[in-house]
Amino acid sequence: MAELPPEEIRIVEFTEDDAEEISQLFRQVWPLAKEYPPHWRKKRMYTPQQIIEDMRLGYHYFGSRLGGKIVGVYKAIITDKGLFGEHQTVSPSCRVSGLASAMYMQFEQYAREHGCPRVYCNILVGQTASEHLMQKFGFRPWGEPYEQAPGMLVQMYEKPVV
Repeated sequence: MAELPPEEIRIVEFTEDDAEEISQLFRQVWPLAKEYPPHWRKKRMYTPQQIIEDMRLGYHYFGSRLGGKIVGVYKAIITDKGLFGEHQTVSPSCRVSGLASAMYMQFEQYAREHGCPRVYCNILVGQTASEHLMQKFGFRPWGEPYEQAPGMLVQMYEKPVV
């Protein structure tokens, strides 16, 4: 897929009705994410019920559809520090399409609309594509790298919302 300008990709908030399809995307993508330890990949393949529970706990699931099918998703929650985003998942058919960029743009816009002082997320240390996105969108390392799970070093990044 050719790269589309991120502003042409529509990011929407998903509902509990989308939980099965989100779960299917997780089950499609996370087994392929070999840069993550196997136990973490398995943990990221949420069931529809886990997604619904997340939503009921205050997590918002955002993403995009292509041809009516969910092809990208991330989840976010407002905390006392700002808007925390995680679990970004993009269908292999949409890599380098601009979808991840569009989600980061919407992430910051959502934070701005809700009065959050910053957006922040964890990035796997050494994951070049994600580190490139952090640089592209003006995120800076926040604190020191740490083990988010055994054998998995991450760096938290943050960006003040202006």
